Amino acid sequence: MFKLIKNSFEKLRLNSKFLIIYVFCVIMPLVMTDVILFRSVYAAELSNQSYYRDISIEAYYNYLQDLLSYDQTLTTAIDVNKNINTFIDTAYDNPIQYYDSLLNTVSNSFFSTMADMNSDRIVIYTDNNTMLSGHYFHNVSEAEEESWYEDFSESEVNEAAYAYYDDDPFLSSSDNNRFIYVRKMNNSKSQYEKIIKVEHKVSSIARELREIPVNCSMYLCCGDYVLYTNAGGEIDRQSLEKQAANAPYVTVKEYHMYGDTFQIYAFSDAMTITGVVRNNFLLIVIIVILTLIIPVILMKMLEQSITDRITVLEKAFGKADNKLFQPIREIKGSDEIASLMHQYNKIVNINNELTNTIYKDKLREQESDLARKNAELLALQSQINPHFMFNALESIRMHSIIKGENETAEMVQRLAMMERQNVEWHEDAVTIEEEEAFIDAYLQLQSYRFGDRISFDINICEDCKKIYIPKLTMVTFVENACVHGIESKSSQGWIFIRVYKNEENLTIEIEDTGDGMDENEVKSLQERMNSVTIDAVKKAKHVGILNACLRIKMMYKDRARFSIESEKGIGMSVIITIPTELITSAN
Repeated sequence: MFKLIKNSFEKLRLNSKFLIIYVFCVIMPLVMTDVILFRSVYAAELSNQSYYRDISIEAYYNYLQDLLSYDQTLTTAIDVNKNINTFIDTAYDNPIQYYDSLLNTVSNSFFSTMADMNSDRIVIYTDNNTMLSGHYFHNVSEAEEESWYEDFSESEVNEAAYAYYDDDPFLSSSDNNRFIYVRKMNNSKSQYEKIIKVEHKVSSIARELREIPVNCSMYLCCGDYVLYTNAGGEIDRQSLEKQAANAPYVTVKEYHMYGDTFQIYAFSDAMTITGVVRNNFLLIVIIVILTLIIPVILMKMLEQSITDRITVLEKAFGKADNKLFQPIREIKGSDEIASLMHQYNKIVNINNELTNTIYKDKLREQESDLARKNAELLALQSQINPHFMFNALESIRMHSIIKGENETAEMVQRLAMMERQNVEWHEDAVTIEEEEAFIDAYLQLQSYRFGDRISFDINICEDCKKIYIPKLTMVTFVENACVHGIESKSSQGWIFIRVYKNEENLTIEIEDTGDGMDENEVKSLQERMNSVTIDAVKKAKHVGILNACLRIKMMYKDRARFSIESEKGIGMSVIITIPTELITSAN
């Protein structure tokens, strides 16, 4: 797809390319910028609406808190009044005695003044049966049938706030509906139950809430009831929750106070993009004119100043005969294109000489690079000789120390076979079958050292045995499995060598049941194997594995890949994959 688009661009004239640049690099970015700015303005407006809803909810909450705070202060003053508590705690002999005490208490305790100030009604309930029910004092039995008393008794709290209705679930209009604050009188010890109830008419609350300036549709809810709304009409709590769930611009906050839950809803009017565009139509038209018409004219003038002289260059290149270009005779202007024309004239004069110089330098560079790689390859090969010799001799030494000289002849025979294979470096490539013989000799030699602790299985498909690989590469991985895998375990270990191929890859697997590696070690080693260079091998402390990886990658044009699968304490598997298209086989 990308190549098709690129080819299409290459067929376009320069003026068409300028038009594409203008549309996609000027017009579209401007449109996108305008859209982003408009969305930012729109988002800012939404944020402002959210802010105003929060402010409105805060104002309603402050009013509600002030109302209940005043009720709390008022009932506290009554609770600590000794005259009122004495009046309630007295057992009266007859109604006349009670009535005289009532008049004296109400007139001397300022009870009536406090009861009528900023509240619709204050009632004290008590179970003192010698008192008569009147305006301010009632027997508690009269409240037992009311829902607020049942809720208050069950909650076992000292104070609470409730909303309730008489006939219907709409609290916004009926004066029969109440919002109440209830408190127990616990300041003085008494044998009687005493409860203060402060009642507020919903109409009084609505009148005061209407004085709060808000620009949202507000709903104040207490428990299951809608206490007040400024939106007009009547709505129950269930309908309000459905409306809030479907409204795009709504804020709901919940407050837990005085044993009940209060919710305040704030709804903003819907704001549409069409309305914003309509309000700014003239400004949008001006922006379109300034960002389209004027830039198009300037772009056309700039295009001509460039394309006319580019056409001159095009004609000059088109006059080439036998790769000899003709100089431009008339050059206009003093900008970069004019400078390019002058440089073109210079290039025409030195073209043939420069071409010859480049070819000669390139040939010398390739010859030098080939010689350097051959020298470095020989150096790599020479590194590995003492490596295997040391391990083989070490095996013999360990065997002689532990078991004496038994079977030494067979060990020396194996060692001689390995040495002959090791020193023949006139050819770096060997067949997998030849490498298999070396691996078998090496593992047989190791079996003298490890005894029953090592077992091995070599499984090489017949169609893979004649494929060439770098000498001593497979055995390097086998040796690593012995030294770092099997040697570190006291129990029996296995080494498996498998070689097979399919249509895509030749696969070489060397697996051991040794001690394994952790995840970080596997990741580090695998990365070094796949990215190995000559410099990395020169700097490495242990060159065996990296040496083998580098020679395999060099033989197969850097397309061989190495992967490691390992689990600590279980074993390790090295997998080498080589594209089948690159492999070569013996005749």
